[in-house]
Amino acid sequence: ILGAKYPTLVTPASFNTPMGVTQVIRTQLEPRHRVFVAEMGARHVGDIRAMRRLVHPPMGLITSVGPQHLDTFHTQERITKTKYELIDALPEDGSCFFADDDGIVQELWKKTAKKKMLTGMNPELDDVWAENLQVSPKGSTFTLCFGQERTECETALLGELNIRNILLCAGVCLKMGMSGKEIARGIQKLRPVEHRLELKTNAAGITVLDDAFNSNIRGAEQ
Repeated sequence: ILGAKYPTLVTPASFNTPMGVTQVIRTQLEPRHRVFVAEMGARHVGDIRAMRRLVHPPMGLITSVGPQHLDTFHTQERITKTKYELIDALPEDGSCFFADDDGIVQELWKKTAKKKMLTGMNPELDDVWAENLQVSPKGSTFTLCFGQERTECETALLGELNIRNILLCAGVCLKMGMSGKEIARGIQKLRPVEHRLELKTNAAGITVLDDAFNSNIRGAEQ
């Protein structure tokens, strides 16, 4: 979405480890880029804290805190603590963005003293939210809302989880000075990640919803 206005580099595929992020920085990041979006994955406490030394982020997004990688973290509490390493890594004047899950992430938002934004589906609480969400074989449409502004958006992505992710990203875009129309243009260009709620039509004209990649209990439910 940021690419609709700024030359942007995003870590590809699952390049979300210290080695993967380092490889992207060394081989792809160029002086022309104005924005670098780095996914920070974690399998152990301290993993995100280690990557902050590579990226020095002024902004941080927390999409969810779920039961992933319990084989290495062992407890949900340790997962939550590790995710919050990103917020702790931001400078005092940094900006924090949280997806409103009415659960753990919302609690992290509540306890954060730094500049913060909450995004989701609740107009009573969220700074950025969606209204009039509609789904069709072509994808999803919704109204992007922030303050008194309303912008109609359409995307090939499906699933409330994806719309919530889009809203989180829209919050960052607003913070970086993009207009509702610019954000909508970026949203329209989004395409599904392969095998993740990917909408396909086979040779017989049958619509197939390919979510074969998914191994996340919460993601599968949504």
